[in-house]
Formats: sequence, structure tokens, C-alpha cells
Amino acid sequence: MNCLGKTKPFKFNDIQSLDVRILDTKEWRLKVKKEMKDLNKIMRPQLKYYLKKDFRIYEKLDSPYESIKLSVSNIDSLYKDIYSLVRRMKKTGSDSLDDVPKDTTVSYRFLIQSKRESIKDQQGDYYKNIKKLKKAFKSTKQILMYIEDECKPLKQSIYELQYRRKLEKENIDRFNEKLNHALFIEPGSLYSNRIIEVSKTFESYRVKLESFEKFLLNIESIASKELGGTVVLIPKKQMPPQFVKRYKNGKKEYMEILKEIRKVSESI
Repeated sequence: MNCLGKTKPFKFNDIQSLDVRILDTKEWRLKVKKEMKDLNKIMRPQLKYYLKKDFRIYEKLDSPYESIKLSVSNIDSLYKDIYSLVRRMKKTGSDSLDDVPKDTTVSYRFLIQSKRESIKDQQGDYYKNIKKLKKAFKSTKQILMYIEDECKPLKQSIYELQYRRKLEKENIDRFNEKLNHALFIEPGSLYSNRIIEVSKTFESYRVKLESFEKFLLNIESIASKELGGTVVLIPKKQMPPQFVKRYKNGKKEYMEILKEIRKVSESI
């Protein structure tokens, strides 16, 4: 399952493909464990405060929070069960998922798949209750933000931007030909001097474009460092955070630079 709550298919035909699927779940657990650590730091003082100040809000926060913790705990147990089954299978020398353990009447495949289906159900509950918790915090004029969720669509915009940048490659290549001509065929002329100045501008554009692309590739770590965690609680009046502003301004500048490159290249 990804950060937005969409479940990846858990299909396996052999031990090797099963190991890959188990690794996916392991990585999910590690990510969630880190997020839960930050969420717990948020929830303890919030629940303590609203238990005294507003019990209605306390209940709205506590119910989904407890459900989130329960889902994580259940997934941990189910994952350990699957891991133990696979270890047992390998230890006994079974070479097929359709082999039947001695103490059961069903295959390893059935046992593992049934537990995996339970994990998927628990993951669904986990994400559903995160949405409920976010909604509950909105009533307190606070935004519960999961950094990975917030950053993923921003990070993915790099593909569209890089595609648009590649469309300008032909203009850049044509300009470089003119630059070479100006440097070696017509050095010192007004035209060559203009070309050289434009090349300096284009180089500064290149640096800015690559700087923004680097920002997008590292946006999760930048946002986490800025806000102090993988899950954060932000007063509504402080939205949007700085990394979102930087993204919006940077994307706007990126597109303007591409337009300027096209405009200047075609005018020379």
C-alpha cells in the first residue's frame, strides 16, 4: 500500500515473488513506525488538553487515534505470522506454496494469502481513521499533515516539468550552434558579443532549473526538516508551510524560464 492508501496487489507464484511482497510490507511497517512515533508525540498533549477543555473534541480525536494504533498492532502481528510461515516452509524444505503443513489441512499459499487479506483490511482501516483524525483536528483549527502524503504529488510534478524542459532541447541545441559560430567564426562582432551574453543568461537559467529539480527530488526530507517530523500538527493560520510556498514559486519560475528560453532562442 502506498502513502495515499492504495493497496498494491499481493500476488505471488513462488517463494521469490513472495519474498518481494513480504519486503513491501516490511518497508510499509518501517515507514508507519516512524510516522507513529511522531503522531504519538502530537496526540499525547492534544488528548490531555481536550480531556480537560472539551470532552466532545477529545472523543473525536481519541476514537480514530486508538483505531489507528490497533490497526498497526494487528498488522505487526499478521506480518510476523506470515514471516514465521515462510521461515517454517524454507526450514522444512518445502519447494511449493501449495504444500500443506503437517498440523493443518490447508496449504501455505492459503494461510499466507488469508493473512495478507487481513493485512489489506487493516491497512484500509488505518487510512480511513487517519482521514477521520485529520477531520477532527480541522474542528480545532489545526492541520494534521503527513509529510509523505503532502509531498508526493509535488514531487511527481518533476516528470511534467522535465518533459517540458526536453521540448526546449531543440532550441538550446540550435542556440549552441550559433554560439560556436560566434566564438570561432565571428569573434568580437556585436552579434557574437550578444550571443555570449545570452549564453551566460542561459547558463544561469540552467542552474535555476536544476536547483528546482533537486529541490523536488528531496522535498520530503526538506519538509520534514523544516517542520520537525514526518507527521506534524500545524495551526491553520500558519498554512501553507514554507516548503509549499517554495514549490509554488519555484514551479512558476521554472515555467517562466522555459518560455523565456524559447522566446530568446527564436529571436536570435
